[in-house]
Amino acid sequence: MTKRTQRCLNVLLVGLLAVPPAAHAVTLTLAEATRLALERDRGIRAAEAGEKKARAELQQAFLGMFPRIGFSAGYTRLDQVPYVEFDMSEMTGTSSTDDPCLDIDPDTLPPGWTVEMAQSMCYMILGWMTVDTSESTVTRIDMGVLDNYFVTGTVEQVLFAGGALYQGYQASKDFHRASRHQLRSARQNAAFNTAQGYYQLILARDAARVSEEALDTVSAYVKDLENLVEAGVASRADLMAAQAKESKSRLEAIRARHGADLAELAFKVALGIPRDEPLELEMDERWEVDLADTRDDLVAQARSRRPDLAMLDANLSAMRHLTKATWASWLPSLVIMGNLNWRNPNYSLEPVWYRSADLTVAASWNVWDRGVALEKSRATRAAMLQLQHQRDLAAEMMDVELESALASFDEAVKEIEVARVGLAQAEEAYRLEHERFKYGMVNNVQLLSAQSALAGAKLSLLQAEAQMRISYAALRKAAGLDPEVSQ
Repeated sequence: MTKRTQRCLNVLLVGLLAVPPAAHAVTLTLAEATRLALERDRGIRAAEAGEKKARAELQQAFLGMFPRIGFSAGYTRLDQVPYVEFDMSEMTGTSSTDDPCLDIDPDTLPPGWTVEMAQSMCYMILGWMTVDTSESTVTRIDMGVLDNYFVTGTVEQVLFAGGALYQGYQASKDFHRASRHQLRSARQNAAFNTAQGYYQLILARDAARVSEEALDTVSAYVKDLENLVEAGVASRADLMAAQAKESKSRLEAIRARHGADLAELAFKVALGIPRDEPLELEMDERWEVDLADTRDDLVAQARSRRPDLAMLDANLSAMRHLTKATWASWLPSLVIMGNLNWRNPNYSLEPVWYRSADLTVAASWNVWDRGVALEKSRATRAAMLQLQHQRDLAAEMMDVELESALASFDEAVKEIEVARVGLAQAEEAYRLEHERFKYGMVNNVQLLSAQSALAGAKLSLLQAEAQMRISYAALRKAAGLDPEVSQ
């Protein structure tokens, strides 16, 4: 084996190894596609985050009604101990002994004081002295120490707040309920968008297939006509007309293929499927309508199950509670607080720890706040009125949406019947025109016209079937039904 041959084999081997394995096509039914959409839709993820936020706020409002417990600690280092100085000679007796507390004149004592009481006080003050009184008559008493420590535990409970805590908690419950309805609405929107994209992709692929079949038919006819022109049986004008029809059909096929590619790309992006991954759709031919039998029952079903109406009702209830909570601004509040303290130094300024406790009941009443509470009450009432109007408008638009979905569904069902009859007629007309063309009874223009009518009839039936399924998905959404997913 020559070196050149060896290099060629190496290049060929590397090329074979570099070829990626054929990707397996993903086959999806509508239920499976809906399940993927519910798992990956960004609108649903945002609604789930909103529900978690509302749930945390509800828990916060609930815990706000319970006591709060806290601890604090600190250390203080003084650069100088505070003290008091005074002349001790004015407070003691005139004894010549070393004990200045012996001879105390009763006439100099405050009313109610006895000599014994004065002597006890004198001895206590002498115990605080930081100077020798035998050398100086000025006495200094330290009022602290350099190093100071404290540890405090606090328990606080709101006894009465005018109902603000309770109403706030009820409003948080309603807001959380609204967030759950918003999540349901996001899921229903994602399911409808998935069904719409699913059937639009099927329609786009079928339209591309019909366009390709029409192009193949015209191309085969053009080849036959070319042979006839060469044989002198057909005219050049007929051939040019057929070629013009072929060019138009090719352009329509290209547009249909591009439309199918764009529909597939949009569908893959919505479901989070890689763009280069093959995708096949499997449409279930057997499906049942699980809606109410009469229009009145359908309207009642929609009003009881529509998540957008339920969300507005929950928000409206929350605003009622917030309106009641604003009245707490005009009522007094009552709070009880208890402290357990550990401090160093103690009461005698000795560097040892001691424990103490205290209990406080505090009441406050905001008598005048420059009208802030009044304006806040007006704002919440206006917001509640705004929500009420939005709710009424949503209920009216729901009826319009339901009527439109019903009309679209009924129209699509009738269009299918008409399209099937039209397709059968177009097939028979094309068969007859083709037979007549063989025997020279019609020209190529009539044959091409019949072929165009057949392609249009096929496409009309496909459009009617897709529109019926899309209308049914819209009708389910208008009725407030949750999406059907595969397990």
